[in-house]
Amino acid sequence: MSDIPDKINLSEYNIKIFYGCLFLHDFLWFSSTEISRISTTIPVIHNYALTYAINQYSYAIYNGNIPRYSEDLGKFPCYSTPASSFASRRESIMYNAINDLRQTPGRDTDKYNSPKYGFKTVVIPEFATQSEKENSTAFKFYLYCFNNFKPPSVIRLGKKNTPVRIYWEQIQNSIVLFSKDEKPPSHSINPFDVNGEITGGVISQIPPHSFYRYASIKNDWFVEQKKNRFERHIIQIPKRILEKIGFVNGS
Repeated sequence: MSDIPDKINLSEYNIKIFYGCLFLHDFLWFSSTEISRISTTIPVIHNYALTYAINQYSYAIYNGNIPRYSEDLGKFPCYSTPASSFASRRESIMYNAINDLRQTPGRDTDKYNSPKYGFKTVVIPEFATQSEKENSTAFKFYLYCFNNFKPPSVIRLGKKNTPVRIYWEQIQNSIVLFSKDEKPPSHSINPFDVNGEITGGVISQIPPHSFYRYASIKNDWFVEQKKNRFERHIIQIPKRILEKIGFVNGS
């Protein structure tokens, strides 16, 4: 294993990082949790789903029932972190409110062989202009782009094809530094993307696997840049990106 360099210049590998603020233009629903007849969507987006959506890639016909994440993600021209919203609004929607067989409302469905009431909690749409992109309802994340890929501003997300609007800002600093010290990334973390050690965090449990909504990481690679008077971009570089440029296990 070679010595760990002091820094990596991403521009030498034609990699750019973008900061994204995503706004839903329709209801977002998927089953983060499902207990009894109550299905709940928490305001997070897995980075695999987001990467597929930004690359505008989906299967019309799929042979098998095992996802091909490694195969698909490896050929995409960009890769995303998970996205989280810290103040998004949610609503509960009742389904099977009318008995389809008897065309009657009410809880008399318990007496018959017909679907019962159920509820699903969805994240509602939010609209904002470019100047309002730091709105706390935005889903915020970072995108790593290869070979001058230009991320789209309008995409459809997930199996329901929810339309979304994304405002992008390029991170100008391209210098990646290795840190032995503990750092709190300014984005959610997929544990499979960590090259160092996760020392703590808050886990969000959604398919296909859980990720850290907040985390502290040490012995890993980071890009830092001032965001405003009070905040900094602290961006952890995923293991997948390091492997792409030839740094396996940070070496």
